[in-house]
Amino acid sequence: MLQQNVNTAGENVARIGQFLKAAPALAMTPEQMAQRIAAAGSAARREDQAALAKAGEDKARIMADLRAIAGSAWTRADQKNRQLWFALGGVAAGILAWAIVPGLVAREIAPASWQWPERMAARTLDLPRWEAGQRMIQSASPTAFRAIVGADRIVTANRAAIEGCGKAAARNA
Repeated sequence: MLQQNVNTAGENVARIGQFLKAAPALAMTPEQMAQRIAAAGSAARREDQAALAKAGEDKARIMADLRAIAGSAWTRADQKNRQLWFALGGVAAGILAWAIVPGLVAREIAPASWQWPERMAARTLDLPRWEAGQRMIQSASPTAFRAIVGADRIVTANRAAIEGCGKAAARNA
């Protein structure tokens, strides 16, 4: 059994020898191993430096994109503010034009026979034209309005006599 153990140990030593011959790292000197480690380290550092450079470029590109997005967001907000101000200005100009232009057209451009100013005044007072006219005369000159009303009462009370005088004057003419 001792012999058998010696044989097994010899076989194991032979296998270890073959393994050592097959492994190139074990065949190298310490100087060669140091050179290989240094070369592998340099290669890894080059790859890391390239990755860092690419990451820096990507960061710069993304930052430029973010600045452009933020800038366009500001310009959009400014544009909305400008649109709001232009809309408000347009509404104000429209109100002003609506207040001025119809009266100008009614007074200056339309023929007097169309009576647009009188119709506009009656529509503004929301009264028939006769009552609107009376109200405007009364507010302009209360004394003159009372005189007109008094004269109307005299004419109404003496209508028959006035018509007779008018017929007699027509016959004599």
